[in-house]
Amino acid sequence: MREEMIYNPNFYQLREYMIQTILRIIADNKKSKPHGVLFFGDSITQWYNIEKYYPEISVKYNSGIAGATSESLRWICDEAVIKYHPQLIVLMVGTNDFGNTNMRSPRDVGCNVRVLLDLIWGNLPNTKILLLETLPCDEKRQGAFVGKKMRSNKMIALLNEEYKNLAQLFPDLILVPTCAAFFNEEANSIIPAYTIDGLHLSDGGYRRLTQIIQPVLQKYVKQL
Repeated sequence: MREEMIYNPNFYQLREYMIQTILRIIADNKKSKPHGVLFFGDSITQWYNIEKYYPEISVKYNSGIAGATSESLRWICDEAVIKYHPQLIVLMVGTNDFGNTNMRSPRDVGCNVRVLLDLIWGNLPNTKILLLETLPCDEKRQGAFVGKKMRSNKMIALLNEEYKNLAQLFPDLILVPTCAAFFNEEANSIIPAYTIDGLHLSDGGYRRLTQIIQPVLQKYVKQL
């Protein structure tokens, strides 16, 4: 996220590829059908081939933005979520907040997600929201060893505790426990077969993620 910057005291920077993705999302919302399923989050969401993994859902949209943080998702919530009028949202975010450009505490991330929930339900009160736990990482490839100073599995665990607190606060929030299925506790790392680089998911990782999400979708989505 820093690219060629040598100085950036925690100011989030939009990149060209992100703007291109945002423009695609805006173009898609203008021709979207209401009452679909919408996936919203960062690169793990953007690169999730929902056409492949959810063929049974006829109306679905991917509003993932690579590089997005919990804060930046707030800026695009109207264009990327509200204007689609979905019946259900799958939200996954958090790992970029612990990178080397944008460094937030788990509490800060939880507060940003709470703002997102307020924005969405304030405009779409009947929409279901599935909040996925933030997935673990390989700290040697994606943590402090390579300059991602706050990204660690301990911080991710603390963030997931914040999500549990949100689920207690908002009974309509459906928290989906995804982290444990991807975590090798002995190695303190994401399971290698599920990742391509210690953070982003492999085909096997997306298959495993789908196995966790799919039964929840079948329970809450009307007319799959």
